[in-house]
Amino acid sequence: MIQTSFIVLSIVLLVVMGLVSIALTLRLNQVQQAFLEYREWAEKEIERVTQSDHVTGALKHSVFLSLLSNECRRSVREFTPLTLMTLNVKKTTTDELTNDELHNIAEVLKQQLSRPGDQLGRCGEHQLCLLLPSTNEHAGVFAEACHQKIKSAFNSSDFQFTLAACTFQPNAALHADMASRLVEETLVKALAEKPGEVLFHAEYSHDFNPMYT
Repeated sequence: MIQTSFIVLSIVLLVVMGLVSIALTLRLNQVQQAFLEYREWAEKEIERVTQSDHVTGALKHSVFLSLLSNECRRSVREFTPLTLMTLNVKKTTTDELTNDELHNIAEVLKQQLSRPGDQLGRCGEHQLCLLLPSTNEHAGVFAEACHQKIKSAFNSSDFQFTLAACTFQPNAALHADMASRLVEETLVKALAEKPGEVLFHAEYSHDFNPMYT
């Protein structure tokens, strides 16, 4: 009788332990799944809120465009011109442009930006943009200086650096889309007519009508 009871008790304990083990395994799987879902959400949220491109350290294109839009409104409000530049980088060899190379190019450009309002952004796979508020038509000199710095920092036979720059006067037509479009058109013209050089266009202050007409 005692032996039978012991056997029954042992079986019951084994069943209970098996059920507990299954329950714990299911619970652990649920916790692990919840953790994975939370980590995925956190990574996406970090990606959404971070402002910098992970390769270059420059502002992401969406963030850069938002700042450009704000600066266009500030330009009109405070009657100050602004300058927008785009640098296109091309490898002249058969090698693809590496992340390290693009990062180093961005670092050279960052060193040229000395004012708090100046911004560097990544606006394409091989393109970097510079936003320079409160500038004038003499920003072409700065564009040439930036171009020369980049060329001197890298082997010019391995890279082609084409820089397009536009200075805009504060008028009613000035907004981010217009400025971006005109700089892009200037870059296309530069790549066709002056690849590896600087093409600068400026709206001169004597063309500016303070009445916005």
